[in-house]
Amino acid sequence: MSMLREKKIPDKPRFDYVTQTAYKFLLECGYTRFPISPYDVLDELKDYVVCLPWSKAMKVTKSEDPFHLRQLKAEGRTIRSRGNGMYYIVYDDVTVNSPDRISWTIMHEIGHIILGHLVDFSETALNRGGMNSKQYGVLEVEAHYFAAEFLMPTAILRYFKGITVDEIALLFGVSDEAAGKKYKRVFESDYFPSGEYDKQVIRNFYKFLITETDEAIYRSIYRTWGIPWKAKYVPVCRKCPDCYSYIDDPKAQHCPYCGSIIERSEMYSSMFERMRARSKFTKIPGTRHHGYPYGEQFIVNDLQYTKLTICPICLNHEFSEGATHCRICGTPLINEADRIENCFSKENGWEISAYKWYPDFEKRYQQLITYRGLFCDEDWVDYDYWEFTKFMMRDTRSGVSMNLHSAILYSHAFADDNDDIFIVTDTAAAAEVMKTGKETILSFLKETDDIERSRLEVLVANDL
Repeated sequence: MSMLREKKIPDKPRFDYVTQTAYKFLLECGYTRFPISPYDVLDELKDYVVCLPWSKAMKVTKSEDPFHLRQLKAEGRTIRSRGNGMYYIVYDDVTVNSPDRISWTIMHEIGHIILGHLVDFSETALNRGGMNSKQYGVLEVEAHYFAAEFLMPTAILRYFKGITVDEIALLFGVSDEAAGKKYKRVFESDYFPSGEYDKQVIRNFYKFLITETDEAIYRSIYRTWGIPWKAKYVPVCRKCPDCYSYIDDPKAQHCPYCGSIIERSEMYSSMFERMRARSKFTKIPGTRHHGYPYGEQFIVNDLQYTKLTICPICLNHEFSEGATHCRICGTPLINEADRIENCFSKENGWEISAYKWYPDFEKRYQQLITYRGLFCDEDWVDYDYWEFTKFMMRDTRSGVSMNLHSAILYSHAFADDNDDIFIVTDTAAAAEVMKTGKETILSFLKETDDIERSRLEVLVANDL
């Protein structure tokens, strides 16, 4: 005799529980970049989940209304076989022709499965005959919220400043409607779910957030939507015609990295020639620039500026109050742009102070994160969480000294099969500071991945 289910359908949606369940599942799947396709998720669940479009289900079941979608006026439905324990999802592909909407429906139904809606409760799971309308509504809200948190985690969105609804739709591959609701939930609401998996989700996607977001948005605009059908999205992320830098400022008239005019009036003999030229241009790999992580923003006379907290050339961080240049090497500390890595004015392309140091910073940083030189062992692999660990150490509440802040700026980390960590830097002075702060670094590494380590080595790459 099987045990009776003791759980009752809750009186109201369990938003915190749903959020953390979605995050736990996200971590279990091992995703590290967006957008996430529900079809890929189905592949993860293929051992116990079968998903069919309604048109195919009609042929397989030889029924005019498989799963009673028409009768229930539903776009998707999930049932569980009592015989083999398999889950069967059917979604409407006949009356619903929006790929985004179908993807959302599939993720919604997966939410019912992962949240245990079909097995946890004494009521007939997801069968309206066994539930009243309030109970059914609660489970529907939970499944909907699961889809939103899995595809566009609030923990991730919190780290975007000034993100728009259009950018959310493009970055996470969801409809404008879903993006708009998520925007209101995150940025226009006082409710912010948080829990044990938030930091791990940010950790897993941190590398994507700092290196691939522009490319992801650009790819969504030009490969998914195309031109000119989604012309409204074009200013969201563009690419410089000269240096191919991704430009995410919709108001920029000039490239912030080389100063070139972004939008040019080109003459074409026909619309088809224009589209071919545009298609060829969009296929050229773009350049994602690295943001300088140590800067403070301040406003003077309604104008926003950024000021360095660590000199990118000599790593000095001891500045007198009101200092505009590094007292050791003379590097300008104040940048006339709202983003510290912008080298040119957004209005007219004139050179500003960051141009005197940013190219050198980016070259030096890139050399380290791609380093495979003399010290590298064939058994070493990139430690993917090092940039996140550095991010945690830079937190103003971390208690990490400015000496260690400056030392880790130009560094990259590797790991071996024993989970030992090897940090490579390009100066002996920075290496000595990190060696002195070894225990601090180990404590932050443990906070990052919960691995106990006893060995940490710091090496100087003299062959850069």
